[in-house]
Amino acid sequence: MNGTAAPQDPQQGRRPAAVRGDPLQRVTGYRGDRFEKHRAMRRLAFPLTRWIDVLLIPAFLTYAFCAGWPWVADLWRRMIGFWSTALGGEISLQADPALLPGFDTVPYAHANAALPTPVQWLCGMVITLVLLFGTRWLTSGRALPLAYGLRLIGLIQASAQLYFYAWPASFPYDAGRSIASLTQASVLVIAITPWLYALIYNVLDFGFVRKLLLSAMAMAYLIVLIPLQYTLAASSLLHFSVLWYPMVFLLGSIFVQFGTLVALYAWAMSWKPRN
Repeated sequence: MNGTAAPQDPQQGRRPAAVRGDPLQRVTGYRGDRFEKHRAMRRLAFPLTRWIDVLLIPAFLTYAFCAGWPWVADLWRRMIGFWSTALGGEISLQADPALLPGFDTVPYAHANAALPTPVQWLCGMVITLVLLFGTRWLTSGRALPLAYGLRLIGLIQASAQLYFYAWPASFPYDAGRSIASLTQASVLVIAITPWLYALIYNVLDFGFVRKLLLSAMAMAYLIVLIPLQYTLAASSLLHFSVLWYPMVFLLGSIFVQFGTLVALYAWAMSWKPRN
């Protein structure tokens, strides 16, 4: 040892630029390599002019829906009346005063569904067991979400089977009145649809026309879907009894409509933004 210190590697002991407080520390790793900022950390550019998209589009579409409700109600009467005739008068067309102010009446499909017979209960139990235990062969690959969905249906129906086995006479709901209430709620879903999209889609930079088109398409789709949806529900309860009422109420009503809105939103998010 001659007392002379060994030369140090110029790279040894050097701290990365990100650690030394370099301005690029948010886009560089500890080795100095560059990485992209995660989209969850990015700030959304929101110019003041975008408030026009957020407020003007839903306000205009809500006003158009309220002003055009007499034509929408007439369309629903025609659709329900057509299927009432096609089904041999099993489903009747009725109307209740609207709960929303400024609306007249809300037409809906009415059916007098009865309690399940022993045969109907037994058939429902067989279907429930198939949904719960017959989906074990779908628990691999892409079919796994389908298996979970079918099992959810099976669990809901299993609770209905138990209830109508133990306390059938104490069922408190009338199927016809329930369809009327669900139709009233669905009118509100149509009215708030453009405001939902204003909060989750119109804040993005997709352009005024696309934002207007998405909300208008969603509202038009619901206007056509709702009378068909509840006419099918009324017919199902009439033929298969109120044993399937929980299924209609939980998964066959508002749940379907919001699923439609989510699907249209996912499709619209695939459109290329302006920036």
